[in-house]
Amino acid sequence: MSRLYLFHQDKVRVVLNGIIFIGLILIFRFFYIQILNAEEYREIVSKRIKYDKKIKGDRGKIYDRNGVALAENITKVTFWTNTNHNIDKESIALFLEQEFDISKESTIKLIDSKKTNYLSLKKDVILENITKTISKVKSITGLYVDKQTKRFYQYQDVCSQLIGHTDHEGEGKSGIELKFNPTLNGHEKIETFYRSRGNQLANREKENFNSGLYGNDVHLTIDIQLQNILFEAIKRGYENSGAKSANGIIINPHTGEILALAGVPTFNPNDRVIQNLNNLKNNAISEQYEPGSTLKVIPILDAILMQEINDQIFLDCENGEYYLPDSKVLIHDHEPHQKLSIEEILIHSSNIGIAKLSSIIGKEQTFNSLKKFGIGTKTGIDLPGEERGMLRPLNSWSKISKSMVSMGQEVSATNLQLSMIYSSIANGGYLLKPKIIKKIDGSSKDVFLNEIEVIRKVMNSFQSNKLLQILTKAVEEGTGTNAIIPGYSIAGKTGTAEKFIDGEYSERYFVSSFASIFPSDNPRFVCIISVDSPDYHKHWGNMTAAPIAKEIYKQIIVNDYLSNTDNNKEII
Repeated sequence: MSRLYLFHQDKVRVVLNGIIFIGLILIFRFFYIQILNAEEYREIVSKRIKYDKKIKGDRGKIYDRNGVALAENITKVTFWTNTNHNIDKESIALFLEQEFDISKESTIKLIDSKKTNYLSLKKDVILENITKTISKVKSITGLYVDKQTKRFYQYQDVCSQLIGHTDHEGEGKSGIELKFNPTLNGHEKIETFYRSRGNQLANREKENFNSGLYGNDVHLTIDIQLQNILFEAIKRGYENSGAKSANGIIINPHTGEILALAGVPTFNPNDRVIQNLNNLKNNAISEQYEPGSTLKVIPILDAILMQEINDQIFLDCENGEYYLPDSKVLIHDHEPHQKLSIEEILIHSSNIGIAKLSSIIGKEQTFNSLKKFGIGTKTGIDLPGEERGMLRPLNSWSKISKSMVSMGQEVSATNLQLSMIYSSIANGGYLLKPKIIKKIDGSSKDVFLNEIEVIRKVMNSFQSNKLLQILTKAVEEGTGTNAIIPGYSIAGKTGTAEKFIDGEYSERYFVSSFASIFPSDNPRFVCIISVDSPDYHKHWGNMTAAPIAKEIYKQIIVNDYLSNTDNNKEII
């Protein structure tokens, strides 16, 4: 051994022993971490690089009967950065300038002006190719993108009262969105996300992570083209008459399917804030009113059914004025008449003739007939807010109630109920349950959704044909002449009902209505229109409601809906 080694051997031995000791400590520590305590440290590391988050799938879409999207989801993105970290300002500014024409100078100035963990650079952007854009973002240091799915209604206010709307959290708050909220809502699961770049998220939102969580799509019975025809016609009539509101419904009388349902004033469900909550109300099903003369078809049917009354019987209509028996109540006809047949009483809408018929029919039969046609009972439509109408118990009727009820007063109904009554006239005598749902994707109930639901048979085919003939004459010769379309037959009945305000019937405010069947020689559509409180000189049903229906039927003809065989289903 050299003298040098001998001089330093003690120091070398100390160093070597130190290295061996440190090595043993490291080996033991490694063994402790990797073998003895592996699970504990794996959990610690896992918590630092990943976290769990509850993920909810996109809401299901709402379609019309032909697959046209009425409510769908759009993805909006927000570009942001964390100015407390090192970021590539030049690349970020260049990206925003190329994609959104935002000057580089303004972007850099904005970034330099704030120190924050979250600085929004461009908000609520709808991208044509979201995957391509996000790919670009990932290559730029310090630029991030958040995605948010929002509900979008392409047709805005055209069918908003029917479709409804969602709140900022995506929960249904009215209409179909509310009624089928559990069905439309996306499913939830726990998804794991990973971190990188310090505290920043690598891949903040995985592509297509919720593809298996989508809510179920709902297909309605409505046709969006018919819906638009109905809405525009009602809107024009409402504006031209100075009314408080107006609404209408179109139904396939052979299936009970609602083809269109609309009202005004309405709202735009795309707006963040609904200015007038009253406009959310779907008045066709949620507004019950005294229907007036449109309800006279029921006592006329009773008259047809009674053996002692026939076409040869004439009733004296007292030249337009008549005191109800045992009362001081004076009723009037719109135009004075002498003797009228049963048919002519409905054609000319004689209140006096109906009142005299009610005395022959009796209050028990009058009550039972209204009950049979569903007055005072909900139809069971799959929509929120349906009213049942009002039919007072028989023991609460006064001496004149049978006459007033037969004229459509002291009783209330919704336009949906009236549409089912007139559908029974159009389809040969069957009162049907109305339908608004065509199918629900992924539902085991689809096989039942296409079934026609008959509530009861309310008349035979002879009686329904008889009413059709009378109602056709009511348009051609009576109170509904403003609905006439040359070359086409329309069956219909106008209504002009005084509103019951503060305990008495108003002489100023009316509900003008028109219930119709088209074409009457081969019924395909039932349409009910009502206009609430039009200007006084426009308050007659023939002046305000009938022209709206006429415009709707003209558009149906122009758009060739009469040749659509989908509307020709028979009940039995």
